[in-house]
Amino acid sequence: MNLALDPATEQRIQREIDLGHFTEPAQVISRALDLLEAEEEWLLMNKQAISEHLEESFAQSERGEVHTPDEVLAILESDRNARQAKRDASTAA
Repeated sequence: MNLALDPATEQRIQREIDLGHFTEPAQVISRALDLLEAEEEWLLMNKQAISEHLEESFAQSERGEVHTPDEVLAILESDRNARQAKRDASTAA
């Protein structure tokens, strides 16, 4: 099989080879297809859970159970600080 690739894709494949991750273009394409199949399998296996999560999120929004952008930023900042404190404590021990 012969493939015609656009220059950007050829450069991406060559970059992977140059980095030493692969020795030939066929290996890069094979790996890309493996990852695509794994992603599709994961989506199929988790489709129900994703749908349920989205439905619950929409229901929360309809009930007004949402955060303002400033609240979200504060929550993320708090979580980040907690993770950093935990890392600091584990390196100090």
